[in-house]
Amino acid sequence: MKARWMMRAVIVLGIVLLLTSCWNSRELNDLAIVSGIGIDKVPNKEEYQVTFQIVNPSSTATSVGSSTGQPPITVYTTSDRTIFGALRKTSKKASRQLFFAHTQLVIIGESLAESGINDLFDIFERSHELRLNTAILVSRGTDAASILKVLLPVENLPAMGVVKKNANTSRVWGESRKVNIFEIIKGITGEGELLISGVQIIGSPEEGKLKKNLEQTDVKSLVAMSGLGLFKDGKLKCWMDGSEARGTLWVQNKLEETSINIDSDDEEEAIAVNIILSKTKIKVDIVDGLPVFHVNIKEEGSVNELKSIVDLSNREEMLKLEKELAKKTKAEVMQSLQTAQRMKSDIFNFGNELKRTNPKVWGTVQKDWDTLFAKGELDVHVEAYIRSTGMRIKSYLSNTE
Repeated sequence: MKARWMMRAVIVLGIVLLLTSCWNSRELNDLAIVSGIGIDKVPNKEEYQVTFQIVNPSSTATSVGSSTGQPPITVYTTSDRTIFGALRKTSKKASRQLFFAHTQLVIIGESLAESGINDLFDIFERSHELRLNTAILVSRGTDAASILKVLLPVENLPAMGVVKKNANTSRVWGESRKVNIFEIIKGITGEGELLISGVQIIGSPEEGKLKKNLEQTDVKSLVAMSGLGLFKDGKLKCWMDGSEARGTLWVQNKLEETSINIDSDDEEEAIAVNIILSKTKIKVDIVDGLPVFHVNIKEEGSVNELKSIVDLSNREEMLKLEKELAKKTKAEVMQSLQTAQRMKSDIFNFGNELKRTNPKVWGTVQKDWDTLFAKGELDVHVEAYIRSTGMRIKSYLSNTE
């Protein structure tokens, strides 16, 4: 009997030891929620300047009477040889512990991007708070800290506003792309090169910090998306803008939607066609020791605006427009491909495609791939179809002749 009671006592004590409750819990009032992180290079030092955009809960609350008149965010900047060191060192300035589970954005400063970013992301894989699906951008013409200090209209949290701008312009315009930290790490460890969207300040950075900047219909400072940063060996080499950037996304099969102006018989860029579907297939062959890059694009669009008289009910006219659309698309794609070849930067992952389809051949060319990529032959084919003319076929302009 005594042995039975002893066994029961041991079991009960064991269960009690397992009931540890929330031993590592943290109260919300003790946390500073980080919405954005900026990483810059400290001039003439082997250190990072890390900026944290902190949510001011009293200013972002939506209940009546809760506003304190303070800005919606507070920004802290700290320097250290490691990002984690800067994180911890910020405790000397912040009254609350930094909390990263809701971080939406990481911005890399342009000067740091030019010196190399391959060793930045180890902390993101190790931390249980920092998320690998966090959006990443590169500041253009300024440092990352300045971007995070600008207050934005419409959005209370600037970091969230920038993330939404990136997603919006990627979806409807096609000169930027959404990329997260996981994709960057995958790119660093793969055979291709990196391509990251840029972001810049339009107007005065100092004005953008002030809350009064938002108290007018025409703000003096705002943050805007700006092209694509082309990387080589983890270093920013150049910026791709306009049609060059859009052509890149066409090749990468990342284009969701865009608008392209094509020529009519009597006027240049007189017809706006909205691309609503685009599919790209690539194939890489090795012929006589040099690669041949086959890029096949099928796209569909709709006529959204006419500035000249075109008979859209005439099939011959529609075929001419489709041919012109394919011509314009091919020109943009060729422009982006030639830029990448000039920089010897395989941002299209042609090397990965060859490795996937023909690993034996890849083994023979891998060592000299940069040189071979730059000399490769470009074989681009575009099939364009116009599926819709909007709410009407005949323009009212035809009645004004």
